[in-house]
Amino acid sequence: MKRMIKKLPVILSVTLFTLLVGCSSSGPNKNYFQLTDNLIPQTQQTMKTTNQFIWIESIDVASFLNKQGIVLQTDKIRYATASNNLWVSSLSQQLKDRLEQDLTTLLPNCLVSSKPITTPTWTIKLFIDGFHGSYTGNAIIKGRWVITVNRNNIKTKAFERQIPLTSDGYEALVNALSKGWQDEEQEFVESLQ
Repeated sequence: MKRMIKKLPVILSVTLFTLLVGCSSSGPNKNYFQLTDNLIPQTQQTMKTTNQFIWIESIDVASFLNKQGIVLQTDKIRYATASNNLWVSSLSQQLKDRLEQDLTTLLPNCLVSSKPITTPTWTIKLFIDGFHGSYTGNAIIKGRWVITVNRNNIKTKAFERQIPLTSDGYEALVNALSKGWQDEEQEFVESLQ
């Protein structure tokens, strides 16, 4: 019994050291991703006048996608959300920011905003049902545009894109999603004109 009491400080020290080392060791690194933009913004030095206003009213992202982790479809019926490969901000916010900035570049004669500034020429509602990686080696983007023209004429346009990944990894996935999204925006702009 006396021997055990003498060894108790050593046992407690080793146990405490083990706990401290276990608590201080870091887990896997977290990586944060943001959608990229390849459009060259047009800087305008003068005040412009326009009577065309595009209001981005809402972007509704399917709940399984609107999480911090990037989503992968692992087979026909299963999806997984990454715990270490994350979006910088919510997917709905990133898509709204990208759309506002890109439409401003693509439609320089229009005022584009996600705030209701004045009576809109076009009101955009966007529904995103797919924005993820797939076990097939593609990035998947699908959804539906709903555009209201001058408050009374409603148009809809469904879209679905499969963009092949150029390599493995989340960086390649985010680059493919970014490219696919920008291609979809450009096609949408062409449908407005």
